[in-house]
Amino acid sequence: MEPISFENSTKLQCFAYLVSKWKYCSNYWTSGSRVNNSDFSWCKKKGLLEVQTPMLPWATGEPQNVNNSENCLQLKVLRENAAFLFSDRMCTDMQFFACQGPPTPAPCSTPVCPNVTCAKNPQFYAAMGSSQYLQLPSDHGQWFTYSERMYLFSSTNKIQTYVGAMQACCEVGMNLLSLQYDYKYKSIIQAIKENVSSSDLFWTSGSDRGCESKFGYCTANKLLRREAIWAPGQPDNAGGNESAVVVFINSSSAQLFDYNEQSKLRYICEARDNSRPNTGGTSVMDECASIFNVSKIEIDSLFNPNITKDIRIKCFVKCVGESSGLMVNGQFVGNEVLAILENMFIGNSVELQNNIDIMEECENKSFNIVGMDECDRAAQMIKCCSEKAPVVLSGIISAMDQLIPLEKAPLLSPPAACVFDPSACTLNTVLAQEVANCLGNCTTRWGFVRNLCGKKYYHDISPVSLGQGYINCCVHGLKLASIESAKEVNCLTNLNTPIAGAWTWVSASRVNSTFPRWCTSNASFSFAGFDNVTNDPNPIYDSYAILPNTKQISNKSPDQAFNPLCQVP
Repeated sequence: MEPISFENSTKLQCFAYLVSKWKYCSNYWTSGSRVNNSDFSWCKKKGLLEVQTPMLPWATGEPQNVNNSENCLQLKVLRENAAFLFSDRMCTDMQFFACQGPPTPAPCSTPVCPNVTCAKNPQFYAAMGSSQYLQLPSDHGQWFTYSERMYLFSSTNKIQTYVGAMQACCEVGMNLLSLQYDYKYKSIIQAIKENVSSSDLFWTSGSDRGCESKFGYCTANKLLRREAIWAPGQPDNAGGNESAVVVFINSSSAQLFDYNEQSKLRYICEARDNSRPNTGGTSVMDECASIFNVSKIEIDSLFNPNITKDIRIKCFVKCVGESSGLMVNGQFVGNEVLAILENMFIGNSVELQNNIDIMEECENKSFNIVGMDECDRAAQMIKCCSEKAPVVLSGIISAMDQLIPLEKAPLLSPPAACVFDPSACTLNTVLAQEVANCLGNCTTRWGFVRNLCGKKYYHDISPVSLGQGYINCCVHGLKLASIESAKEVNCLTNLNTPIAGAWTWVSASRVNSTFPRWCTSNASFSFAGFDNVTNDPNPIYDSYAILPNTKQISNKSPDQAFNPLCQVP
């Protein structure tokens, strides 16, 4: 190759296209220089070529040739507005170099992802105040939130081709699932365990289209790396036409298969939970903290070298670094960090080079320690940088917050309102102690205590209104029951109280919403696990009662009198 030059308008137009997607460093030497103090020339392999000076987009006041000493031509890329400018500079200044050469085939290292225009379908949304809410979320499938992420499992009647699944997720304001991190496997297995959806094959965004065996996740722009859990013998490209990736999920595992793009399957969409207003960086920190059970105090002490970091903290560092695009395999990505450093030390080439050296030193130090895994390596990188260049590390962390897009899940219909006022309850310590003292199955003065499937329930013998049911639970130090999984529904068939065959209040509500929830756990509500779902006597009622021994649930008027089912908070 040879140093870059811009001898005609075609090259300028071509470079303008590249700059529109630029994410690298910003200041580069070109091959332009003054020869014998005359006008600029491009120094080409075949000889000198005069620079058409008026054709170039010059920075304001340039070229100025201060003290007749600025004889080399610099290219500056302005990433903030996708433009580029030229200036003359002293040839002894420190800049990055840029090269050009004849067109060569790009190495095949990533898949050629489908060209899908990702946009919400306005027919799925309705305005409420200043916000747009997704109408009828259950029409699209079953919803599940885990570790600050929201997942949509398409229902059995919602099947799509690979490209169709990508579009379907876009239409609800989400992305087709990418399993680029270990914890996501745990998330989707947990969803199956809680019967959000049955075991099945689901599309992911994985593909090796146009680049055989080089699989990547198209919606996350990440390669499948060591985290990938392939089924035995996979990928096998059966028939020579399996370029997309599906995941088979059951209650104990999740495994990847390659699959034909034209097959019609269910799919999983995902997005970051939108329950709190955050920047992209703080959202990622919340998500990674949830995954590895890291507290706010531990995050605040992250850069204190005197505090020993356990594996949770180390993997938290790796999670945040990789989510920001600044780390891969526990190490900083050179191009991204160089761009940040260059922006921090504009005009100070000595400091720029010093800090590049420090980053390389820390990288080599972390990489060369035998036995370190990726979490250890990421933590060592941070520790080294915090000791040798704390200002630089602070700048990188700050830039990370801006680099991460604010990805948010769609706003679902506003969650159902819950009618219970906690101030209406006064704890009765005697009654609460009766329940607390019962370690097996007991009868108290006002009800029956049962221990089922690792949970303690209290079935109150007094038929009361829904509001009074909340109070009766509260005075015992309990909450009205939230039945969140098929497993729990099955457990309650063994409640075995004298009133288990009678209608019993639980905390489900759909007041003022098409998206019901369990009021005492704030979990989303579905009929998963219930064998019989009825409307009795009128579908406008927004409260629910169950028949525990027959797995039946029905909406009821809150003024009706039923026995409340309570559980330990």
